Formats: sequence, structure tokens, C-alpha cells
Amino acid sequence: MVEFWLISVNNLDCKMKKYLLLLLLSVIVAACSSSQKKVVLVVDNPMDIDRFNEIVEIQWPSIQQRLSLSDEDQIVVLDSIKQQVPYQIITEGSEQKTKLIFLASVLANGRSSYTVVKGKPHEFPSFVYGRLVPERKDDFAWENNRVAFRIYGPALEATGEISNGMDFWAKSTDSLIIDKWYKNDLAGIASYHEDHGEGLDFYKVGRTLGMGMTAPIDHDTLCSGHNFIKAEILDQGPLRLTFRLSYKPYPVGEKLVNETRVISLDAFSYLNSVTNTFEIDTTTLMIATGIVMPENNPERVSFEPQTGWMAYAAPEDSVNGTIFAGVINPDGFSEVKISQGHLLGLCLYTVGNSYSYYTGGGWSKAGFANMDEWVKYLQMQRSKLINPLRLTIE
Repeated sequence: MVEFWLISVNNLDCKMKKYLLLLLLSVIVAACSSSQKKVVLVVDNPMDIDRFNEIVEIQWPSIQQRLSLSDEDQIVVLDSIKQQVPYQIITEGSEQKTKLIFLASVLANGRSSYTVVKGKPHEFPSFVYGRLVPERKDDFAWENNRVAFRIYGPALEATGEISNGMDFWAKSTDSLIIDKWYKNDLAGIASYHEDHGEGLDFYKVGRTLGMGMTAPIDHDTLCSGHNFIKAEILDQGPLRLTFRLSYKPYPVGEKLVNETRVISLDAFSYLNSVTNTFEIDTTTLMIATGIVMPENNPERVSFEPQTGWMAYAAPEDSVNGTIFAGVINPDGFSEVKISQGHLLGLCLYTVGNSYSYYTGGGWSKAGFANMDEWVKYLQMQRSKLINPLRLTIE
């Protein structure tokens, strides 16, 4: 049929030949394009609020098998108007690809469609970053486009400064600033304890749990460990940073406990996902997630044990404003109380299991004018956690 058509073309003038040949080529290209393998992912929003820039995930083998991907093949994720959206392939510290995550936006009670195909992805800027900072006594520091944090390592402990609490850096920029702040501070150019237009570190941790770390309790005594001894990055952006911290065994009563923390921070979130594992020679253990509270501070706290959130406003700084701290445990707390310089959320932990929750902070100069706004944010985030965006393959 094609041979006959081409022979017939010879009887036409040049202009008509050119037109018909272009038409034939376009039909062939369209046919090839339509036969390209694709995976259509539908994201449903079960809530009556619009949800923007939330991360959704799907198991990588589901994508790999449907697209017949080799280890060298790349993919692109397209929204409903065929624009590429940022994505990340998760490995969880292994040599295997385990999940595909990407940014999704869905209107209230609505649904959005995304298409995954083979292709060369655009170079998107990273929204998250973290690293060990040996030049600053083994800090491990991490951030996203909203907030930054750090936690303390073995070189600092060797100086006598012991803390397994989490520090908070208040940011007023979407830029990633960790490397810049450390470099300028160590060079004496600009201290990160002063605001030079991007934020600063003015959160006080000391020998506490800082912003939402967890420790065992023995006979009403908080049992804190020392600085981490090992930090391993499991996934490094552009949408999610995940790392694991290991600690030396430390005493809980007359026994020793081994603790591991896995901390993960997603783009656009003010909260880290934290998973603790405790190993000790007992079946259960009382543990407490805590936010440091200075003794001379008015008790600016708000919490709901059953729904599992608690919030705190640190003392206001006349120059730098107020830091807000918060924790969400979707499973709830057995009790929330003020004790031993902390706001503590208590729960009974089964040894060997994982204890997962969320913790982070906000700043009065970058998004949260007052405590009420911070509490509303935590309540909304809890609602989103128990009503996640639902992803299905069409």
C-alpha cells in the first residue's frame, strides 16, 4: 500500500509531493509516539482543602516493570499539561532503587494525573541538602527550602560538650545556606549567630533533647545519650534527605540501651520524620519525645495527648523574634507533661520495634506570626498525615 502511494506521488507537482510526504512522516511519528510505554499515576485528595507541593511515592518495581526499564534508562514525570515535575528515586541506603517520589498538587476533594515515561529529565534544583561538617567538630547539618537543623558529633563531645538534642536554624530564604553559613562563620566573615538577611542560629539546646528528640525514661528520670558516633546518608535529594545516626550504648537504670535514629526531611516541610529504634534487655520501655523549655520561661505550650501533637513557643528575642517548636505523633501520647526542663510526650515502647513521629520548628520572621498560626499548622499537618494523598496506577 505504501509502495503504491509513493508511486502515485510521482504524478503530482513538487509542492504537493512535499506536502504529502510531510503528512506521511507526521502520521508515522504520531504512531510511534502513541505506542511509547507510559504509566499514568492518579493522585486523589481526600480532604476539602487544596494541597500543593506534597510528596507522593510509589514502589519503583511497579514503574520499572511497566516501562521495561534497564538500569541505564532515565524517566520523566509529566503533569496534566505535559510539564516535567521534580522527582527522586529512593534507595534507602542500599544499591537497589526502592521508590519513586515526586511533587504533587491536588485541589480540594480532587484528583490530578501524572505520567511517567522514558526520557531525559530536566535538571531541577535541589530542595534539600545535608552533610557531616568535620570542619565544625563533626556537626551533621541538614536543611530544605524552609528550615535547617543540626545535631552534634564525636569531635564536639571530645571537647566536653555533650548533647544528643536537635538544634534549629531559623531561615528566611528558600536558598540552601548550610555551606555558606559555615564557611563564613569559620572564616570570621559573618557569624551564623547573627541575622545577615537569611536567618540565624539562636536556638538554645545544651544538654537537652532540643527540638524534639527522644529518650528513655527510668523511674521518672530522662535518660539521655551522648553525641552520635556515626552518621550515614541514605538518600540525598533533590526532594528528600534521609540519614541514620548511631549512638554508643548508654545507661537506662541498671541496663544499657542501644539507640539508632533515622531522620528524613522533605522539600517544603517544616517537620522532620524521625524513626527511633531502642534495643535493651527488657520487653517494653517508657520513652519521651521532648522539646527543651528554659526554666525561666512562661509556659507557652499547647498540646493534645490523644491526637498526638504538642507545640511550644520559645522565649521571644527582642531582636530576632520567636522560635516555635512542635511534635506530631499520629498514634498519640499516653501523657504530655512539663518535666525536667522539657515539654514531654510519653508513650510505652515495645523494644525492637520502630517509633516514628515528626518534629520541627518555625520562626516568627518567616511564615508564622504567632503561636496560634503554628498550632494551626501542626493540626493541619496531622490531618494530612492521617489523610494522605492516595496514589493509584490507572
